Amino acid sequence: MIPSAIHLFLTVLASSVLLAPSALCAQRADTLRMRLAWEVVEGAHPIADSLGVLTGIALDAKGNVYASDGSSAKIWVLDATGRSQRGIGRKGKGPGEFDHPTGIATGPDGKLYVRNMSQVARFKEDAVTGRLSRYDSAFTGPMYADWMNTRATRFHANGNLYHVGEGVVDLRKRAMMYQVFSPSGALVDSVAVPPFANMPSSTARYAISANGGRMVRGVSHAPFAPQPVWDITPRGTLLLGDGTSYRLREQDRTGRVLREFTRSVTPERIPADERRDSLSALRARIDSIPVPLDRVEGMPPEVRALTLPEVFPAYSAAYAAPDGRIWVRRWLKASDVRTIFDVFEADGRYSRVVELPRIIASFPTPVLSLDGIAAVGIDPETGANTILRFIAPKASAPPRR
Repeated sequence: MIPSAIHLFLTVLASSVLLAPSALCAQRADTLRMRLAWEVVEGAHPIADSLGVLTGIALDAKGNVYASDGSSAKIWVLDATGRSQRGIGRKGKGPGEFDHPTGIATGPDGKLYVRNMSQVARFKEDAVTGRLSRYDSAFTGPMYADWMNTRATRFHANGNLYHVGEGVVDLRKRAMMYQVFSPSGALVDSVAVPPFANMPSSTARYAISANGGRMVRGVSHAPFAPQPVWDITPRGTLLLGDGTSYRLREQDRTGRVLREFTRSVTPERIPADERRDSLSALRARIDSIPVPLDRVEGMPPEVRALTLPEVFPAYSAAYAAPDGRIWVRRWLKASDVRTIFDVFEADGRYSRVVELPRIIASFPTPVLSLDGIAAVGIDPETGANTILRFIAPKASAPPRR
C-alpha cells in the first residue's frame, strides 16, 4: 500500500467520511486486517519438511484445508486448527490415485474436485471423519489439458465446472479458455478468454535445429511490466484486466461489458534499489543467451533494450471469488511482508481493503472470503512452499445486508 493511501484509509476510519474510490459509487473504505491462525512452515509444523510443490488449495465448510502436491501426487489435509490429518491419494492410476493433482476446489455440491492430467476426480465426505476424503467418482476432462496450471477449478451457480486450459498458437499468441462440464462430467460448452495486446509469450526460445529449440527463462516479459489478469465468475462471465490501469471489466461471452471495477490510485514509483536489482538480474539472463538476440523468439523489445517501467503496475492479480466478490491484489514493495487486496461487491461497488500479515503466492489460486483465507506461501529464506490460514477478527465481520 502506498503511503498516501495509508493516510487516506486512516482518515476514513477515524472520521467516518464517505469517499468516492471509483466512478461507480461512494462508499466507506474499511480495512479488514485478518490474523494468521496457523501456518505450515519448516521448523514449526511436523509435515512442513515433507511438502513438495503445492499446486492447489481448497477449504471445506467445516474449515478443513486441502493442499494438492504435484511432487508427491497426494492431497495434504489439515483440520481447522492446522493439525495434519490422513492425506488423500498416492502416485498411481487407480481410483483416488494421481499422476499430478492440481487446481483443487470444493464445489457447490460440497465435494472436493481434483484435476489430474486429463481427468477430474471427485471426493465426498467420509462418514467417520467428516472430511472430503472418500473417493466418489471421476470423469475425463480435456484431451490436451493444461495439466500443470495451478488456477483453481471454478464453478457456475448451477453446478457446472470450468476447467481451465491454454492453447499455444505460437510463442507470441496464446489462446486461453475454460471448458465447461456438467456435474456428471459431460462437456457442455467452452468460454474463450479474449486476447490481450500485452499478453507475454509462454516462454522465449531459440532454434538449435530445424526441428528443435531451447527455452530461455525469465526474458518473455520485463520485470514490473503490467500483465493481463482474468478469471471466470459464478455467473459464467469473464473478469478481465490488462494491468495498465486500475480498471477491470466484467463481460459476457459476446464481449458486452456488464460492469467495471475501478479505483483512482496514484501510481507508486519502484524503489531505486529494487529496480536496479531486477535490471541486473535481467541483464545477467540476457548475457547468458549463447546466440544473437535476434534469433530469440518470444522476447519483447523492452526486454532486449533493458527498459523497465518507472512505476508499479496497477495491480498484480485479480480473482472472482465463489461468493461473487471481486478481489484485486495490489503491487507492494519487495520489502513489504504483507498482502493487500481491494475487495469489490459483485455489482461493482468498492467495499473494503483486506490486509494479510504474510505474503501469499498469487498462484495456486487462494481461497478468498471475508471470513478467512487459505493460501500457499513461499518461505523467503528457503523458497519452500508453505500453507497459510488467515481468519477475520469477529469484531471486523462484514455488516449484515
